[in-house]
Amino acid sequence: MRTVGIDLSANPAKTGACTIDWAAGAVTFIDRPATDAQLVEAIADADMTGIDIPLGWPDGFVDAVSAHHDAAAWPVADVEPPGDRERLRFRTTDIVTRDGGAQPLSVSTDRIGVAAMRGARLQHLLRQAGVPVDRSGIAGKIAGIYPAAALRRWKLTSSGYKGRPNAAACQILARELTARCGPLATAVEARLEGCDDDALDSVVSAIVARAVLQRQTKHPDGDQLELARREGWIHVPTVGVEKIIEG
Repeated sequence: MRTVGIDLSANPAKTGACTIDWAAGAVTFIDRPATDAQLVEAIADADMTGIDIPLGWPDGFVDAVSAHHDAAAWPVADVEPPGDRERLRFRTTDIVTRDGGAQPLSVSTDRIGVAAMRGARLQHLLRQAGVPVDRSGIAGKIAGIYPAAALRRWKLTSSGYKGRPNAAACQILARELTARCGPLATAVEARLEGCDDDALDSVVSAIVARAVLQRQTKHPDGDQLELARREGWIHVPTVGVEKIIEG
């Protein structure tokens, strides 16, 4: 099994990406700047890729902007603020994940939307290359990941490790994660020594990608699946990192 983890940024120089070859017990980082071509090639060669980016926009937002563009009725005009913005700002999966204690950003109103535009472009390039894409993560070769939610599920630090000012905290978290990685610990330790948060999140995403394949994440149920195939879905692990790595 081979999985890829991508902490996608609008800036290729800030995009962390890695491959885990589970049979060989090897972790390899993709050189930065991580271009679209490099990412497409890595995803095509993997069994599953976890991407830390929203793979779509809320249905409510898409409908509202389309209506506004056509000078039609604003769909939520009869709902008083701030309630009128909830379904425009957050996808179904964001709300489900938030109920578990994590706080996903809004792809329609926060800066993460800029990186999501690159994610949309990447999905287009994957389809052009013949790589199957399903935003729900149920089929295809990519799944949406939120490292903070995974770390929270694993009872590890899920905030305060981002950016250069928090480099020391990032290294502490890297060591805590390594200690949970069992047979993969040596490879993870070698790669995460001195790493930044982008690299760390890519490793987390690659581990969760394995969990997706092993059906160890929360999947969309019933009516959620149809929405997830448009809006995307955050795959949060349902088991500890040790269980994922053991397979």
